[in-house]
Amino acid sequence: MEEQQQNQEQQPPQIRSNPYASPMYNYGSSILLLTNPQNELHKLELTFRALQEDDDGNVKNMGDPLMNEKGISSVLGQAQALINQDTVMSNLDKMDIPLLMDFLGDTLAKDLMMNRINYEIKTAGARDKIFFETLALTYITLRRAYLEGDKRFWKGSQQEITTRVEGNTQKGSMLGKLMGWGKK
Repeated sequence: MEEQQQNQEQQPPQIRSNPYASPMYNYGSSILLLTNPQNELHKLELTFRALQEDDDGNVKNMGDPLMNEKGISSVLGQAQALINQDTVMSNLDKMDIPLLMDFLGDTLAKDLMMNRINYEIKTAGARDKIFFETLALTYITLRRAYLEGDKRFWKGSQQEITTRVEGNTQKGSMLGKLMGWGKK
């Protein structure tokens, strides 16, 4: 009993703040949830599979898939290179976005053309939809990182706690105190 009381006395005091004063209260409980683009990738996958999900999570078939599993895996893999949380919390400048978009667009176009038969893409319209949907989502994700977009927002929403040690009010440098040069 006495040991527990000593342990409690030795712990630093907890700093408590009003949770309603924090901007995080207004925007959600977790930066991770709000910066994670996995839900958008899930919607992209549903588009490729010609599926639609309602608010309750029920999935409904809307027709023929745009491509087979091999194609879906390839395109989503290419998209995930840029559509991820690291990208969202990055700092991209004016030239980064067009360069990344051009590289992804070129890579994706070649992949879809060269593997059209392997991916069982039946029409040019399906190929165009795959290409456009992937690039549109990638562009929007990259724009979130333009000039620290999301990162800057969350920097302004963090709560800063500072600790100050008071007690020794004697002025002068540490060396001065050691050498006895301070005021007596």
